[in-house]
Amino acid sequence: MKKLVFTDLDGTLLDLKSYSFMQSIEAIEKLKSAGVPVIFCSSKTRNEQEFYRESLGVRDPFIVENGSAIYIPKGYFKQPIPYNTYVTGDYEVICLGKSVDSIRSVLLAKREQLGLNFMMYEDLPPEEISMLTGLDLKSARRAKARDYSETILRGSLSESFYTAIDANGFRSIPGSKFETVISKYANKGKAVEILIELYARENDDLETFAIGDSQNDAEMLAAVDNPFLVQRPDGEWAELADVTAQGISGVGPKGWVRVVDLILN
Repeated sequence: MKKLVFTDLDGTLLDLKSYSFMQSIEAIEKLKSAGVPVIFCSSKTRNEQEFYRESLGVRDPFIVENGSAIYIPKGYFKQPIPYNTYVTGDYEVICLGKSVDSIRSVLLAKREQLGLNFMMYEDLPPEEISMLTGLDLKSARRAKARDYSETILRGSLSESFYTAIDANGFRSIPGSKFETVISKYANKGKAVEILIELYARENDDLETFAIGDSQNDAEMLAAVDNPFLVQRPDGEWAELADVTAQGISGVGPKGWVRVVDLILN
């Protein structure tokens, strides 16, 4: 049986405060040795995820910006991909979302029309993003280089704001720390389902797993056979409205490692 592991990053594989992956390295190596793909599925951008992929030696497909796009290394699948794709660098990309320029255009217009004072990545220098997020300066620059979403870091929002962006085809979803605006058609669960379909075309028997820590992971967790939640820093597990996931003891990476042991054993 071919196993697939989909995983969130912040607060799951990565420590929520320090963004460190040191606790997860040994478990990553175990998955790689067992031939189990490790598929990042996160709000993080392509640039951010490539940094962690390179650091951990992960070579599998990955899902960026809350399901906005799927990046597949060229030649990863033997059969042609039956979806519209475009090529960038070493990847074939399946795009489910909308461009960051279109999102920012709507956010700027609604901020002015509704008299709101929120700030976005686009508004701030990397140094201030670093202070607000706890990212180091290089990581803040990677986070700012967005393709399909925009993050709101601070300031006021209102019910009329959410109504306005919905009318323009976008939605705002809470992450571990901030809210992110994406296309209504971008969806972690849909992206996971597409990748499962592509793996199933080349593997007769699949068992799928997903590991998350927050409500933002619900779509991903609902799309797999075996969904897991690790503990939040307060020791609790996220409450999910539409999916039942197994809660694992251990905050962030500590719980993530325990899930990997369950998967492999």
